[in-house]
Formats: sequence, C-alpha cells, structure tokens
Amino acid sequence: MKIVLSFLVCWGMRSWLYAQEGNGLYRVKSGSDVTKTIPVKEQFQYKDFVDGVAYYRNGRKANAKLNYNLAHGEVMFISPEKDTMLFSENKFIYKVDVGGNLYYFNEGLGHVEIIGDYDRAKLGRKQFLVRAGEEKYAAYGQYSSTSATTGYSSFINANGEFQHLQSGDKIVMKRRVIYYFMDKNLTLYLANRSNLLKIHPGNKRALNEYLKDNQISFDNEEDLRNVLEFCMTL
Repeated sequence: MKIVLSFLVCWGMRSWLYAQEGNGLYRVKSGSDVTKTIPVKEQFQYKDFVDGVAYYRNGRKANAKLNYNLAHGEVMFISPEKDTMLFSENKFIYKVDVGGNLYYFNEGLGHVEIIGDYDRAKLGRKQFLVRAGEEKYAAYGQYSSTSATTGYSSFINANGEFQHLQSGDKIVMKRRVIYYFMDKNLTLYLANRSNLLKIHPGNKRALNEYLKDNQISFDNEEDLRNVLEFCMTL
C-alpha cells in the first residue's frame, strides 16, 4: 500500500499560527499549519487510533490503526514507522472501516461516515472544520472583513470542499456537521428536500405530505433518521 505523508493544509514556512479563540474556534493565518494550531485531541473523531480495514475495489484489504481527522476531512492511519498518514490511493479504495464505522471517500468531500442504512438510502455524516469567519490582510497589519477565494492556501469550505485563500488572509475555523444521502449507486447527495425526493421518485406525494405535516430540519440527525424510516414504510 503506497502511502504519503500529506497535510490538507500546507501553508508555507514563513509564518506560525496566529491565535487560538475560545469556544472551540481557532484563528489561522496563511503561512501556518492548521494541524499545529488546533490541539491534537480535538483534531480527531476518536480518542485513539483503532483497528480498521481499508477495502480496495480490486478485493484487496489492508489492516491498520485508523482515525478520522477533522482538519483533513479524511481517515488517517499509522504507518509501520509510526507516522500518521493520509491514504494516497483513495480512488482505488471502496470503503474504510474504522472500528466498525464505515466511511466512503468522495472527491471534493473527503471521507463521509455512514451512520444509517434505510433500504433505498443511507445516511451519511461529515464532521469537519469550516470557516467561521474570514479576514483579509490590509495595510499596517490591520485586517478588514473583505473575503478572498483565490490563491494557494487551502481549507475546507461550508460544503466540505477544498477552497483557497490569498497570502496574508486569516480564517476562523470551527467544527461543523453536515449530512448526506447516499443512493444505491453510492452517490452522495447533500441532505435537503429536493435530494430526498430525487432518491425516492416514486413516493413524492407521500413524502410531500410527510414534510408538510412535520417540521423537518435537514441539519438535524434525528429528523433525518425519522424521515428515512418513514420512507422505508412506503
């Protein structure tokens, strides 16, 4: 299994981290490494690396100690040299089992955890770090509220996709959870009304009635579980 030592956020060597905010917010300056800004214990979903398996599309399996990293948005493993690594062959990996919890890789989203199977659809959960605020470097070391979206410094945006910042920018990062539906073809859809109906095209009338009678938040895990359980009765 080929491996690479890689960081999602690779921001140069000239600057160090800027500051740590309270309440789980972290302000990161371009040129610093987000994995050094945020305490290690808060970067991972699980307390420790646990036994896991990477299942390859060609039928091969690889056992390793695994954990999900919120800063990278991907599952990481411990190499024989005791280094913490990212998989370099995600496009060849079918799924990853981390201590009994399944993750599927999507280009642009990273790994998404499957937290429920509801016949025609699975419920996916993506935990990651998202921009809470953005400030652009201005003259005399002051920072304005104007935003920048180009350049070479990377972070994960509100959709779980990679974005970039210009040199000198700072962002405030926080933890966030978003949900996805996965269909029978393992295609991921952001959890919302239109995608729910798309996955259940033959039950639109019943679903529309259910959604009319129930106040559903597509950001609420319990609500999503309830509506998917209802779909199984149709």
